[in-house]
Amino acid sequence: MKEKSKTYQRARTAEHFAEREKTILTSTRILMDREGIENTSLSAVAREVGLAKSSLYRYYESREQILVALLHEEADLMIADFKKSLSEPKRKQDLISIAKLWAKVCFAHPRLCLLVSQLSPILEHNLSTQRIVEAKLQFLQRHHQMAKILGAALPHISEAGALVAVQYVFTIVAGLWPMKAERKHALAALEHPELAHLKTNFEDTLASAIELCLLGILAKEQNWEPVLE
Repeated sequence: MKEKSKTYQRARTAEHFAEREKTILTSTRILMDREGIENTSLSAVAREVGLAKSSLYRYYESREQILVALLHEEADLMIADFKKSLSEPKRKQDLISIAKLWAKVCFAHPRLCLLVSQLSPILEHNLSTQRIVEAKLQFLQRHHQMAKILGAALPHISEAGALVAVQYVFTIVAGLWPMKAERKHALAALEHPELAHLKTNFEDTLASAIELCLLGILAKEQNWEPVLE
């Protein structure tokens, strides 16, 4: 790997500290896109930034804390796109259209989908209880932002129902994203005649899941009882 020639001076002001944190997240984003999350170690991030690994600990206590911070940045980008898409004047606001658009926005933010899928099994593994509480509270704030946007686009859903929908959708994304099977051997395996039906179109499957989720929440809120006979 090509060594970085840039040498950083110690950040001595709050502004410099914040700027250095932003640089670390930008470098982590580039590294993760190029090498994959499994190869985004603290040492690799330090090399990408041009810092000694020991200096990196001044800003983040672990690789996982960096990736959680990156998750929050990516979530903010997705929320901005979600709001913009649902606010378009000529956009159809029916439930199916909202579900398709929501899935499309998620698919347009693959880093977020990847990080969400790794949050519980990996990213929380090396964080202290306090850091996990902080991370979850920050993510919950973003859930509320999305619920507010969803409620404005789908006025029949309650505030609580919109929040439940957002939480369900992130849970679905976490489980569905790893099934995209982009690796060469996984794709080749799915060419087997008996496995072909396991091929997953992430966006279409997510749209269907969101549609069912919203239908279920609305039905429950409106006290709709299915006929089971």
